[in-house]
Amino acid sequence: MSYYFRPEWRKLRLLILDRDAWKCCQCGNDIMANNAHVHHKLPRALGGQDVDENLISLCSACHATKHANLHVGLSVRFLQAAAVKLAKLFGGDDLKHFNSDRLAVALRYMGVKRLRPNQLEPIVAALSGEDVLLISPTGSGKSLCFQVPALLARPHSIVVSPLKALMADQVIGLLRHSFPATFLNSDISNDEMQKRLSLLSKGIFKLVYLAPERFAPSRKRKDELKILLDNPPKYLIIDEAHCVDKWGSAFRTEYGNLGIYRGQLGNPQVLAFTATANAETRKEILRSLNAENAKVFVEDLDRKNIALARLQMHDDAKRAKLIAELHREMRHRSSGKTLVFVPTIKLGEEVRKLLTKQEIEVKFFHGKLPPMERELITQGLHDEYGDKSSCVICTNAFGMGMDIPDVRLVFHWHHPSSVEDYAQEFGRAGRDGKQSLAIVLTKKDDDKLLKFMAEKSVESSKIHERSKAVALRKAKISIEKIKVFSNQHDRCFNELLLEELGSAQKPIPRLSKFFLNLAFAKRQKRERRHFCCDGCWRKRHSSSATNFARDVVKNMGAEL
Repeated sequence: MSYYFRPEWRKLRLLILDRDAWKCCQCGNDIMANNAHVHHKLPRALGGQDVDENLISLCSACHATKHANLHVGLSVRFLQAAAVKLAKLFGGDDLKHFNSDRLAVALRYMGVKRLRPNQLEPIVAALSGEDVLLISPTGSGKSLCFQVPALLARPHSIVVSPLKALMADQVIGLLRHSFPATFLNSDISNDEMQKRLSLLSKGIFKLVYLAPERFAPSRKRKDELKILLDNPPKYLIIDEAHCVDKWGSAFRTEYGNLGIYRGQLGNPQVLAFTATANAETRKEILRSLNAENAKVFVEDLDRKNIALARLQMHDDAKRAKLIAELHREMRHRSSGKTLVFVPTIKLGEEVRKLLTKQEIEVKFFHGKLPPMERELITQGLHDEYGDKSSCVICTNAFGMGMDIPDVRLVFHWHHPSSVEDYAQEFGRAGRDGKQSLAIVLTKKDDDKLLKFMAEKSVESSKIHERSKAVALRKAKISIEKIKVFSNQHDRCFNELLLEELGSAQKPIPRLSKFFLNLAFAKRQKRERRHFCCDGCWRKRHSSSATNFARDVVKNMGAEL
């Protein structure tokens, strides 16, 4: 007997219709018995439960719109099935456990017609039961690489995320696409926390975002921790995985304990993602997560639409004047945004005063802002007509995960604390593929403030003295390395970054990858580079890096 003809479903259906007062939850019209449908918000094929929170009343017309994207022609289904069989035939053990039955359904549910080639391999590896570490540039669609496996998984998956603002931003984006997700952090009330934990235990959510500190033993969070441990996830997803190595030893030690927490959760599969990690960092991430046998995917980190420039400029007033000049010119030619990265809140306030003197209206985004103010700034940046937020000063709280498509200019008031940080932060630019520019402003003794901050951070951490010494030495090496890169003007900047951060790997056999791409991925367009960096510019022109920056901005209105 079909599921929908069973007495228990008929009874539940009537209860839901009575709950919704026989009104369509989409159009608001009254619905009659012959026109009344009860819809699973998350389809049963993807693990949707027969619980109140996952069921709504719809009229027949509105119900049809909900399922239109789940249907596909028989020819396409046949092609996908045949491609998977051929891929398994040539893939050997790599694809032995790959289950693709519902992959196409999940993609259509999320409104994705075709994956990018760099997204397909990690998804296939995850669905094959492998631990995964993906290093891929910002704006390359890493989030989809864990959202698809999580959607197909039962029960839920946990996403470890470093920042509250990042959690909220990503969950809001998922909810817009009817993806059942939530976050747990200190910004929500106790009542709301209990409600979300109750829904988690019922299997309503597919993704739960939280900080690693939520796993730490605490009397206040005893009940919360019990629910998390009693409902182990299918996947433990580490977003911004470079934080495991960067913060795990001193700044936020709970990142270093994620391997222990993984064991307490029943050793779920690990899916780790970051835009930046050199070979040493990758090794440390996997060691810390107890995932040494994970498949590692390192995609091409070269962002061809972002020009890179290094400018030595010692006078702060001249720096502000240059930023104002390039910002105005960029706004004249496009509707893009400008970000100015600073290492401290104190310095950010000084930069805001300098830019205000240049008659530039700026906002300041940092980790200590109240949630409402953070939300207003990010909304302004997402708004196509959000001119009041077209220039934002920000600390590195903005450097991870924030998806603003039309950032055209990224300035670093002085060089950041590591190559990884720099790649994260300049990667905020040009996420829509259009020409953008990232500028590092340098001067003598820039590194002194960064080293002082590193010392203070390590000193205040609750770790052994020997570990403090190791962490501090590691931080100082990173600062010196990016300092050298920022001042080595005779070398291509892109080349230096790529040498440090690694090159592409191809874990899946070539022929298998061909068949899978044929069925699920779109053909990748070859990107053209119009501007590279100030180092390459100097080899062809006798003018300064400042003129290079001006030339890039003047060409921003042109089609790439």
